[in-house]
Amino acid sequence: MNNSSSPSIEPSTTKVVFTAARSRLVRAVRELNLYSDHPFWSPTLTYAEQLLNTRLFIFFVSISLLIVIICTSLNIRTHEVTLERFTLNKFEQLEALHPFSINVPCTQLSIPYNKFINLSAQFHQVCSSPFISQKWISSLFLPNATSHHLLDFRTFTFAQFRTLALFCRTARRAVTDAQHAFASTHLVTSHALSRAHFLKIMDVIVTNFKHQVKANERRTAAFVSLSIAENRVFSALRTNYYVQSVPSSRSYLTINGVYAKKNTTVESNCFCRLEGNRCISPTGIFDKWTPPVSLTSTESILTPRIQIPGLMAGCLPFDSMRQSTLECLYNQSCVNILTLQPQLSRPKALNASISRFLVNETIESMFDQSLFLESWHSTPNFEKYFSACAPRSLSYSYEDRFYFSTIFTICVSAFGGLILAWQLITPAIVKVWKRIIWKRRQRHPTIPLQSRSIEAAILSVAPRPLNEAVVAHAHQTIYTFNLFSSDDDNDPEEERVGIIATRLYILFLLLGLLILGFYTSVTTHTDIDNIPFPTLEKFEELHSMYSSSLECPCTHMSMSYARIMSIIPRYHSVCSSEFLEDYWLSYFGLVHLDGTSNTFLTSDFRVSGQSFFELLNIFCKAANETVQNALDVFRSTRLFTAHTISREEFHLQTSTRMQQFEQYIISSFLNIAELVHSSIETNRLITEMLTSDAPKSNFNNQTSTWSLGFRPRRLYTNSCSCALSNQCTRPIGFYLQSDTVRSQPNVTISGLLVGCYPIDSFLLSTLECLYDRQCLKLIVDMYDFDVVNLVQPLDKRVLNISPLHYESSRFHPNNTMKMIYSQLFVEEWMTSSDYINYYIRCAPTQCTYKVMRRFDIPYMVTIMLGFCGGLSVVLEVILPPIVKIIRQCWKKRIQHPERQINTTVIKNTSVNANNEEELRPVSNVFQRFWSFNLFSSEILSTDKQLEHQEIVATRIYFLLIFFCLVSAFLYASPFTEEIDTTIIALPTSDIVNNLHAKNISTLSCPCSTAAVSYSKFLRIIPHYHPICSSQLTSPSYWFHFFNKTDDVSLQLSAQYRLLASLCNVSRDIIENRIDIFGTRELISIETATRSSFYAQTNALVTTFITRIPADFRRTLSFTIDSFGANQLLNVFSSNWQVRFTSENEYYLIGTHPRRFSSSNCSCATSSDCREQLAENVFSGCFIFDGFRLSKFENFSMTPLINKLFVESWQNESNYTAYFETCRPMECRYTLPDRNNFIYILTTVLGVYAGLRYALYLIIGQILLGYRWWTKHIRRRQQMEITGTEPMTL
Repeated sequence: MNNSSSPSIEPSTTKVVFTAARSRLVRAVRELNLYSDHPFWSPTLTYAEQLLNTRLFIFFVSISLLIVIICTSLNIRTHEVTLERFTLNKFEQLEALHPFSINVPCTQLSIPYNKFINLSAQFHQVCSSPFISQKWISSLFLPNATSHHLLDFRTFTFAQFRTLALFCRTARRAVTDAQHAFASTHLVTSHALSRAHFLKIMDVIVTNFKHQVKANERRTAAFVSLSIAENRVFSALRTNYYVQSVPSSRSYLTINGVYAKKNTTVESNCFCRLEGNRCISPTGIFDKWTPPVSLTSTESILTPRIQIPGLMAGCLPFDSMRQSTLECLYNQSCVNILTLQPQLSRPKALNASISRFLVNETIESMFDQSLFLESWHSTPNFEKYFSACAPRSLSYSYEDRFYFSTIFTICVSAFGGLILAWQLITPAIVKVWKRIIWKRRQRHPTIPLQSRSIEAAILSVAPRPLNEAVVAHAHQTIYTFNLFSSDDDNDPEEERVGIIATRLYILFLLLGLLILGFYTSVTTHTDIDNIPFPTLEKFEELHSMYSSSLECPCTHMSMSYARIMSIIPRYHSVCSSEFLEDYWLSYFGLVHLDGTSNTFLTSDFRVSGQSFFELLNIFCKAANETVQNALDVFRSTRLFTAHTISREEFHLQTSTRMQQFEQYIISSFLNIAELVHSSIETNRLITEMLTSDAPKSNFNNQTSTWSLGFRPRRLYTNSCSCALSNQCTRPIGFYLQSDTVRSQPNVTISGLLVGCYPIDSFLLSTLECLYDRQCLKLIVDMYDFDVVNLVQPLDKRVLNISPLHYESSRFHPNNTMKMIYSQLFVEEWMTSSDYINYYIRCAPTQCTYKVMRRFDIPYMVTIMLGFCGGLSVVLEVILPPIVKIIRQCWKKRIQHPERQINTTVIKNTSVNANNEEELRPVSNVFQRFWSFNLFSSEILSTDKQLEHQEIVATRIYFLLIFFCLVSAFLYASPFTEEIDTTIIALPTSDIVNNLHAKNISTLSCPCSTAAVSYSKFLRIIPHYHPICSSQLTSPSYWFHFFNKTDDVSLQLSAQYRLLASLCNVSRDIIENRIDIFGTRELISIETATRSSFYAQTNALVTTFITRIPADFRRTLSFTIDSFGANQLLNVFSSNWQVRFTSENEYYLIGTHPRRFSSSNCSCATSSDCREQLAENVFSGCFIFDGFRLSKFENFSMTPLINKLFVESWQNESNYTAYFETCRPMECRYTLPDRNNFIYILTTVLGVYAGLRYALYLIIGQILLGYRWWTKHIRRRQQMEITGTEPMTL
């Protein structure tokens, strides 16, 4: 029966239980009274008022807590995250998410390029073909090469292909040296770059690097060609100058090489001397030799039997090959024609389909623009860079709302304060509200007149005024105010303790709130602000306020210098004067009325003056071309800025770059000029003007023949010889036609001199005559000196030519041309930079910056509420017992003298009792702690089960409080989101380095002086080889050998002079480069650490030391090899020998290459020919060729030349000097504030206060619910047993 009915009874029973539970819950809510035992308000409130205040209290707390939740949920804060371990993938993910705030400091600040980038070059096929081999060049040479027609390829093709081999060899050396220097260059970055920034930086660096390498070689080739042309050096091939001389006449007539200009509508002549050896004409095979018997050679040019496509004849093989193309080498038939020795295998023609160059592209273009490079790939490896950077930490910041844990912590903290505040405020609000209602009722009384009269009578008989009673009551209330009242109202001691504790409680609470309020009002925190698409004005405003943290990434990270910088040179006025016009240069034509020419001495102004003004014209054009070419490279160079830089930093960087450009172009020009000029002079090349060395003829009585050689001139002041010095000069003036070379001028032109070479004459002269109207009048008047009425009259414009004005010039009239020439004729560099264009090109999409702000009022109120609640709870717990203990101690101290009267006997008899009494407190404390009950209720002491439940609830309460406080402590210390910004004013170098040693990714120590010149903290000291200071380099030592006059002694004298010259040139180049290096500036926005500083300086010095010898070696080799390729004559005839010819050959001086019998080597095709002069001393095709193979004092010259005669380099870097110049005004960094005592204290106290009230209420209600539930279930079970329905509770 019971079993069958249980299923139907169970649902109804469960329903009854839930109905009863709901009713119990509703009744509990209705009867909830939080003011039943409130120490302040309970005595003044009725039960109904307590219930009303409870409901209002819950409403106010709920609304306030909701407001706190909404405010904290919507509040935006800056979050700082730091990772100690991360992968490259993680870095790139975070960099993509937080590109503006990520900081990844490198542990390896200076990284050589070769660790993360690879350069691979592929040259044109001709540079690895048989066409540049020694075998091919030798096969093109014929012993009778100079007996062919001037335009016949058999005359010079072997020299042209030798030139081609030189270009290929130079290109390979330049690329190899540049790549070696590039590999030793270091990338210095304090923080890891992103992949995009890294690739862009590498692209800009490699592009600028390639442009610079090509520009350097183009400049060298152009200057070597210009120097040879303007010094009018003879080629043994007789393609630029001929010398005509009848044996025994001792008269030598130089004939200028002339080529026909076929590319103009009117046929005209191109003179090698006037056109700088740039004259060219198509070449081929000619059957007849036609000597240039007159200057009108175009009349005698024949049509070639076979024309070679693309190949040009010209003044010199070097220049004609530059203007030729490789067209013939792509055609096998043409290659077969070039093969002059049938017994040799014919090379295979080049394949045009595998080259990016055009078939008809000139070699000049292929070399100058590309260095014969088909491709020059760079392969940067970001993974290797990141690995070499070796970052140890990663930090980033971002703006976001509070985490849930933070919101929860703040709400819990605020909850305790809100409870405390609203518990005190709510009853006051109710009372004030009731008072207002009472006042309103008083204004509109409803009390009968009789009642009002009774009240008035009562007030009239009152013993004292009502106000006095109120004041007295207030005084009494304040004096006896007790928040810690005891259960025993009759215990005056407990009452006194409670009153004192109350006063201390209020005092400490107010002090705590005051201190915390002041602390939170002055404490700042870091926020990140974003400004999208900032204007220039906005950017500059932000930079003026937040320069240390402002970051505005550029949309275009690189831009050409041409877009943002302008350099305009203003040249010396002589370069745009009438003295370079054709009508002035016609002064030197000096043509007889009958059409014949005149013969004057070389030092006559009408001869040497022509050379001076021609050189002036050419050098003005060359200087302008050199500067413009350099400017083209400079303008194509790109500036890289990942982030927008300020106007000041922009102008600093651009002015530094422009200044470096000015210094570099002048320095590089002077270095090349000095090296090439000294090479021409020390190798004793023969000039067309015969000013350094003169022909010398000797008659051999045995063979009855005349032999021809050369001897040094001694026509200069103080018997100076060009064999020993390049400073030999004699004045220029006007001579009679009958004067000899030893005659003095009849009239001297001030400032103009004749030197050993035309370039010496030019550089040692001045322009002072051109500034003097009287001197110019003298030149005009002396035009027909000794040829009066025999020459055509001057152009009328020459008669009225105006002198130069030096008012606007930085050069004085008596400054030598060397000084003006060394500055490339530039009076001033007009520079400007355009920051607006830079900003437009940079185009930042947004700016982010960190700003220090004080906490907002809602946050401050929330913190103070939490602190107030926590402090209140703590004070409630600790103040009463502390006060009680202090009072007890005070009473014992007062009663202590009376206790001294006790006798010793009493003490002895009570020892055992006292020992027992001392043990009781410890046991009592443990017992009280173990039975501590926060949830005691009015139950019978015999109901041990209910008491045990309350004790268990108390333990659960304390356990939860403990775990929550530990969690709050951990959250507020090691896991806090708070960050703290530290600012250190005027940091020392030790402080900066110590901070960097801590690997703080947010550290910033900006320099007050961002640009620091190298000379202020860095010195490079070369230690030269002792041979450069030995007696071998002294002029007296050369003169000793020179006076012996035999060929061996003369060559030894020349080699010793070459040694001294190379030592001096090396020293000048190094000192010049060091001076330029010292003027450069280290631009460091952030202060470099000691390790970073030394890493940077060592990298700079290593690159500097690597590049100088390589550049010197390559330039010197190119210069000497170009002498050999052009087959230039030297005074010793050590490469080509000269001879007189007969009338059948028009008495033109003939040439034939010298063949070294010991090695069967010909200087026509090789520069490695040599023979021994003395022990360890050799002679070669040129003085330098023998010198480099020789040994002096047991030192081989080649290794010394390759090192610029430097044994060692000393690097003196001074970090202290750098730091004092940088002079950071402050260091700033932000870190998580994990050990902030105030923050930990406020957080823990706030959480404790909130949890105390929340857990007490929750656990208390759960306890009541549990009791009701167990009681209800027990009663239901009893009813089921007895079969009766349970009663509704």
